[in-house]
Amino acid sequence: MNGQHIPGFYYDEEKKKYFKIQSQSAARGLNLKYSTSNLVKERRKENVQRAATAKKARTQKERVVRRHAHSFVQNDLDREIGFKRRSVYLQNIWPEACISGVNPSPDLIASSDDQGVIRYFDRDPTSKTIYAVCGENRIKRRHYLGNDQAANLANPQSRKKLRALDTKSRYGYYPWDEIGRTTSTVSSFQYMPNSGALAVTTIGSDRPPIVQLSDPERDGPHISQQFTPKACAAIFCSAARPPSLETSHHPNSVAASQTEHLAVGAQQSLLLFTRSPSGSWDSSILLPDLHADILALSWLSPSTLAAGCRNGKIHLHDLRSGGSSHILTHPYPVSSLSRADGSTRLLCAGLQDTLFLYDIRMPRLSSHRSRDGKVNTRDHHYNDAYFKTLYPGSHDHKRRKLMNKKAFAKWSQPVLSFAHTNLDDLDLGVVVNERLGLVAASQDLANSSKAIRVSNMWTGKTVREFDPPKSGKGGQKIRDLKWMYDEEDGGVSLWSTWDGDIASFSW
Repeated sequence: MNGQHIPGFYYDEEKKKYFKIQSQSAARGLNLKYSTSNLVKERRKENVQRAATAKKARTQKERVVRRHAHSFVQNDLDREIGFKRRSVYLQNIWPEACISGVNPSPDLIASSDDQGVIRYFDRDPTSKTIYAVCGENRIKRRHYLGNDQAANLANPQSRKKLRALDTKSRYGYYPWDEIGRTTSTVSSFQYMPNSGALAVTTIGSDRPPIVQLSDPERDGPHISQQFTPKACAAIFCSAARPPSLETSHHPNSVAASQTEHLAVGAQQSLLLFTRSPSGSWDSSILLPDLHADILALSWLSPSTLAAGCRNGKIHLHDLRSGGSSHILTHPYPVSSLSRADGSTRLLCAGLQDTLFLYDIRMPRLSSHRSRDGKVNTRDHHYNDAYFKTLYPGSHDHKRRKLMNKKAFAKWSQPVLSFAHTNLDDLDLGVVVNERLGLVAASQDLANSSKAIRVSNMWTGKTVREFDPPKSGKGGQKIRDLKWMYDEEDGGVSLWSTWDGDIASFSW
């Protein structure tokens, strides 16, 4: 009675007995439990139950279970349907209140000391060391005199004086150290604090453009790993994945083995450089040909990258699937891309005085029509009033009509537009502070009386403007803007290249 199969008999698990299987003709009209037809039905139910159990076990094994599913889904729904919206105070008063206390004149952080105009800069948030591009192609470093060095001073009065030094004096204590040179003009400059790597790209000239990757603190000066992309005449931009977008903030993602990710726009191709824990860099081609020069790059999420092109198209690339799509179309060449207050909102700066905020979930213009059959453009950004400001003459009626038709067919609808002056310069800096809700954009000094304009990220209103320097080198464009956080006191300030030096707008 061990349940072994015996031909012509059925073993009942509950009763622990064998029963003879009755044929269909013998069981006709008797409804016997162990008839052939009933046993076929029973086996079918068992097979279905066994398959369902196996499927459930396989699903549980393969699926990554979200740890806070209810709160995530609820928050996502609340955001989409409009519940728990940001208060009027946060979106209207808070950004203006934050920037109102900033001094109108900047404080000098580090002078170039006749080393050449500082084009780009970055800072190590831990050691506060400044890395900068002086002149066209010289990469220099300047250390910071911290309070931890006071322990080396025996005199208490000297330690007290050291702690009382301002930022300019702390950086001025050390001279500029040259740590590298490039073969042509530097086009982008990135410092990656996770591993201490420094990424430099060049525009190219008679020498081909390069991607230079180094560890200045570990390997010393003039030691780097260089890549020369094939069939590439120029490199315009690069973007390192910010530390705030690391996958460790996403508990449902599988941790990557690479420590750093650097995206590079090699003319019309999109390249990705990844660094392994051993310190070596590897390159791969994400998009071989976008049919237009890539002028701007920005990370929207740990695995999503946005690329802005010279023809105004903005492409989205997913590193997980390897797929890409053309999601937005800016009316003019894109000069800068920045992630706003979410992975779906993108700040785009371009030529012809354009600075727009896009939402990739709503890329198209509304096709709502009036009673007369015409498209209702009252709520559109590209309406009759917009084109009248561009072409105010009465003889430009045909041109306005043609541009309106082109805008409806090809251009994307922005959520917000910001006051901006940039006629034809691709090197002006734009930076977003998500926590303060502020957008800082440098202006074209040839056509504007202001050097930096700060706007509310949620309303588009201009909340602060800073005048250009009165004296000095004059006419130096502001290529680099950065919001810098002080880990000691938690403060934040706006750093920029200013009259050939580095200056800070602080409270």
